[in-house]
Amino acid sequence: MIEASCHCGNVKISIPNSTETVNSCNCSVCSRYGALWAYFDPKAISINCNTDEIGSYSWGDKTIEFHHCKNCGCITHYTPTERGNMDRMAVNFRLVPSDIVNSVKVRYFDGADTWKFIGE
Repeated sequence: MIEASCHCGNVKISIPNSTETVNSCNCSVCSRYGALWAYFDPKAISINCNTDEIGSYSWGDKTIEFHHCKNCGCITHYTPTERGNMDRMAVNFRLVPSDIVNSVKVRYFDGADTWKFIGE
């Protein structure tokens, strides 16, 4: 079990296992967040926080909601809306221990223009 947490510890995310790859996206929102997204089945992830400690933001086609800690501001994860893929969510892998982050391959996704992976 891997535990991710925001800077202040108000939001904790339990992940059953690591991943081989994470995505770095250059779309207008992800490039500002600086997240490394690891994808999981939402049923496999446990998020521990009080609902008043977490905020969310959705834009564009509104298929996902980005979540952040209201105290320290860390982007923690995103979840699908009812308009999105209900079988996939993402956790900001920058919130897991650095030795785990450093062990995974980073894939670069061009979410700004082509919707294709760069350099593959």
